[in-house]
Amino acid sequence: MDKKESGRLAFKVALITGGASGLGLATARRLLREGAAVAVADVNAQAIERAIAEFGVADGRARGYVLDVRDPARVEAVVAQVEADFGRIDVLVTSAGVSYQGSVLDNPIEAWERVIGINLTGSYLCAQAVARRMAARRSGRIVMLASISGQQVWSGRVAYCSSKGGVLGLAKSCAIDLAPFGITVNSVSPGPIETPQTATLHNRIVREAIVNATPMARYGQPEEVADVIAFLASDDARFVTGHDMVVDGGLTSAAILYDLSKNPQPA
Repeated sequence: MDKKESGRLAFKVALITGGASGLGLATARRLLREGAAVAVADVNAQAIERAIAEFGVADGRARGYVLDVRDPARVEAVVAQVEADFGRIDVLVTSAGVSYQGSVLDNPIEAWERVIGINLTGSYLCAQAVARRMAARRSGRIVMLASISGQQVWSGRVAYCSSKGGVLGLAKSCAIDLAPFGITVNSVSPGPIETPQTATLHNRIVREAIVNATPMARYGQPEEVADVIAFLASDDARFVTGHDMVVDGGLTSAAILYDLSKNPQPA
């Protein structure tokens, strides 16, 4: 059997925002291995080129699209172009995201608008544009990247925690709205994961404290989050909707949670 026809997502088309780095890139790799065609949308054109080259897919199953998810017109244009290139979109993964260190007392409005715009509004705009097309076919899978910071908030991260809490509510609302059309919508809440973002934000003291507070005593790998996303994107999860899957090594189940405000991180 041909490799591209052998996975759980054979003949499916997946659009992944923020797909050229971090969790989005790991997800693109995973869905490709499952047989999907992958549209990588990212604001960084050079990162897109590197990702597509890394995939080494010669049959056109991976293509890149420059996208700022805050721009409604650009979102619509990219979604339309992906449909024109691949014929349809079966799976949407909203992975584009940023963070910022700041409390309600000193967080600048520009930082608030950027974090909310990319993490929450961007997820909404992409879900809306894709869901309208999925509804016409009465089928689809949408997976939104949330965070344990949307559930267990940390001091000094007001914009990020608010944005990810909003994503949790957005996913559940979309799940209810779209269930009659055969579309499932779920979120994934990663905990401490080895990504370029955590490498920048988490200094040695923060890392040691988080590892000590995590029952599995380590950071997770991007591939471990991508595995969960692949499940939710597949027909194995056809009766799972409105659910948030936490991937945190047991951190939020532990009795003592680390307060990041005790060791401020660089903005």
